[in-house]
Order: sequence, then C-alpha cells, then structure tokens
Amino acid sequence: MRKLLLGFSMLLIGQLGFGQTVSDNAVIPVSVTLNSILRLTVTSGGNIQFVFTTIDHYTNRIANSTRYDTEFTISSSRDYTVTMVPDNATHFTGLEAGTSTVFVNENIGYSLTGQGVSSAGALRGLDATEDIIDAGTAGANKQYTIHWECGTSGALSMNANSLLDESYPADVYVQNIFLTLIPN
Repeated sequence: MRKLLLGFSMLLIGQLGFGQTVSDNAVIPVSVTLNSILRLTVTSGGNIQFVFTTIDHYTNRIANSTRYDTEFTISSSRDYTVTMVPDNATHFTGLEAGTSTVFVNENIGYSLTGQGVSSAGALRGLDATEDIIDAGTAGANKQYTIHWECGTSGALSMNANSLLDESYPADVYVQNIFLTLIPN
C-alpha cells in the first residue's frame, strides 16, 4: 500500500510540475451607430417674386434670370429623392381680393440644374401634385438650382394662352412651394 501511495504522490507532484498556465478572457463590446443624415438647405432664392410691369411681360413671359433662381444644397448619407409640391394644389391666391386666383400648373414653369440631374435644363410646368424633381446618390453638399419662369406658355403641361389672354385681375398672388428630401 505504501508503494501505491508513493506512486500516487509522485504522479500528483509530477502533474503539478507540468501544469498548464491559466488564461483569462475579456469581452469588449464594440458597436457602430449609423444615423441617417438628410439635410436640404435653401442657400438663396427662398422668396421669388415676379412683378409684371409691361405688356411684353403679359404677352410673352418673365423669363428666367439669376433673380428668379432658387439654389439649394443636399447632404445625405443615403441615396435620395427630392420632391416639390405647392401648398395649394390648384392655384395661387390673391392677397388683396382674397378670391382671385391664378392656376398653378398653367403659369409657373421651372427647370432644374445640378450634379447628376437627368433632365437638366428641361422646362416643365409646376405640377399641382407632388413632382419628383430629382433622385441622387449619397454625398455631401450637392448643389442644385431651380430656374423659375412665370407666364410661360407652350411648355410641357402649361397654358397655351398668355397671361394677357387670361385677363387676371391686378393683385399679388402667393403660394408656398415645399421641397422635400426623402431617403431611398
């Protein structure tokens, strides 16, 4: 029995002498939070005012110039769509009389230029419902310009008659136009 006990002790001491080192683990949680960045900023032309002062304006139109441009920038972390819609879908309302109206989609035209605009420079009538004016890819400070015209005739979906033919009463007609940036 002594030999057995001695053998067992030697085996135990030998095992302790060749023991393995103990390792320790630590867990470090790492997370990444990606927030959608959607920023549309009107940088100039936030208040467009067409003033008809000559018969030529009534007969032909007030064509675009830099005075009638709205410039805006978009910064987006995702692909996006820009839409434009008038506050009142059918008409501009006169401030003085309150009952006089000028139709939205017949008398206001615009074209869009900017980075990657597919229909750059194409004149179109302001749509009475939501109009997709552009779709773009993610990026920072992409610049766009809306070139406005008034009394424009003959353009896509616009009035064939001049404002002189329409014989609207003298008044200041107003309308809010909303630009909306939507992630794709």
